[in-house]
Amino acid sequence: MLFLRQVKFEIMNILRSKFILIIGILILAICIATPIISLFGQKSRTDMYYPMAARGVMTSVVYDRPWYPGEFEEEPIIVDGVTIKSDNPFFWNVKSLIDERGYMENDKGNFSSPEVLDLILEAMEAEQKFYVDLARHITEHSDYRVELAWAGRETIYDKFVHEHSHLPKEQLYEAMSYRMGYEPDMFDEKFINITPEERLAALDEIDEQLNTLYKVVETNDFPLFIDLRIEQERNNIENIKERIAIQEKIIIDDPSQEEWVSQYIEQMKNEIELIETNNIPTLEYRLQNNIIPGEDIWQNTALSNIEMNKRELMYRKILTEEEFNKERYLVEQYKTYARYVSAMEAERDEINNQIVIAQRSLDAGKPDMSFEPHGARSRTFDFLSYSSFVAMFAILIGGWLMASEFQQGTIRLLMIRPKTRTKILMAKFLSALIIFLALYVLGSFLNLITNGICFGFKDFTYPNFTISGEINFFAYYLPKFAVCIMPAIFTFSLSFLLSVLIRNVAVAIIIPIALFIGSSIMMQILVYGNSVAKWLAFTPIPYMEFTSFFNRYSIVKNAIQKGIPLGIGYGILMLLSLSAIFVILSIFTFKRRDITN
Repeated sequence: MLFLRQVKFEIMNILRSKFILIIGILILAICIATPIISLFGQKSRTDMYYPMAARGVMTSVVYDRPWYPGEFEEEPIIVDGVTIKSDNPFFWNVKSLIDERGYMENDKGNFSSPEVLDLILEAMEAEQKFYVDLARHITEHSDYRVELAWAGRETIYDKFVHEHSHLPKEQLYEAMSYRMGYEPDMFDEKFINITPEERLAALDEIDEQLNTLYKVVETNDFPLFIDLRIEQERNNIENIKERIAIQEKIIIDDPSQEEWVSQYIEQMKNEIELIETNNIPTLEYRLQNNIIPGEDIWQNTALSNIEMNKRELMYRKILTEEEFNKERYLVEQYKTYARYVSAMEAERDEINNQIVIAQRSLDAGKPDMSFEPHGARSRTFDFLSYSSFVAMFAILIGGWLMASEFQQGTIRLLMIRPKTRTKILMAKFLSALIIFLALYVLGSFLNLITNGICFGFKDFTYPNFTISGEINFFAYYLPKFAVCIMPAIFTFSLSFLLSVLIRNVAVAIIIPIALFIGSSIMMQILVYGNSVAKWLAFTPIPYMEFTSFFNRYSIVKNAIQKGIPLGIGYGILMLLSLSAIFVILSIFTFKRRDITN
């Protein structure tokens, strides 16, 4: 009981320090202010940027770059009686075509004949009309019908070629390759070497596709949109198969090109597999569950996640040992084939896990935290990095606590009290430990509450999804919350030991801070270096920021993939063991120290 009173007295003594108190209050203020600032920042971004078809950075149909309303202050364009404003999804398509046609008419020397130029201008006029028709009905970049523009453009040009097939082949090919980049063999196969009956059938099919497309655009018919997109994907498969047949013929005609042509064929086969196992099933799933692209809902994020990860998985093939040895950069990075295979298998497992989690979330109809990146759960979880601020605060208290007593000479007054040196030291240690742990808990709680107020408490009611199944958010969060404070306990114990050993406040604080920050720099150097530093796993360096263990993309994940055997359990045990050793050394040193000042 007397010892607890001593701890209480020391807590009050620490809090009497205005410097420590003000820093603590500022840290708590940051915990509350962060969600509020994020809320206003999110509203500001919402006002500035339009959402993309599946939530993210949106790109215009022509320019592969972010598009921001107001970035280009252009006057509206009036074409065929349709006024197209600069914020229309097809404004820049139409404008670029108008500008390009003007340039081409003034520079006719780039083509073999005036007839070729006339063909190109006529084709561009048909393309322009197509975009104007779309712009008449589609005015928002987030509108799912924007997606039709890509395949529709190709269909427009296919129709144009068939309708002008009576012209000289050389002129037609030159004009169309300028606009669409057709391959010679494929151009002949698709447009030239066909019968009149096949051409009429192709035109009928194209007209049917365009009629369906315009019907979707005009009536906003989502089920019909899905049917059209699936048909487009199946046509894409047929086109790819035609290209594969052409490439296989090239190998027969010229075996010397077999190696690189075979690689190209393999890529196209992968693309077919991706369409069959990813694109089409996703479209069918959207129709079945009425998940409309462009809507700012978590289901779109989850579906995009599945599509992206399946595509990444498709191209993340594990090389054979012979292929591995030919890739010098891989040999330098992984050193051995076994280590490379292990790293690649780990990456593929992680990607598969993400697909499973996304699918489980969709099937359950409940958003996983990762699909609500601006929700209360994600923001609360991201705030685990707050433990780094607490670690700095702990270092400050630990380095100041005993060294200040020595520097100010008040240590002698402590010795007068009828307490053993061990009890004096442990009372100070525990009082500081309680203060920064309380700061960690209180700050995180205030942040959680403020996130709930700003972004909705309902988000906390949703579960998180793992490979094992659903888990309550707090059951998922709290163990990680506890783990992330371990570096603060470690650095506090170290600064406390230095405070007793060195008896200089500045040195006792600066050294642990340098080690804490330096560990991050050291990780960057060693993990991204050429050598595989397995010995890192047996030092505190990788465990100075446990939040890295919980992020999919982090330096810790990279280190594990490179074969460095990092583990959370081992890291916790190491930091706690070293902390205990630091405390024991502090007691041993303090008990034997001669108090002379």
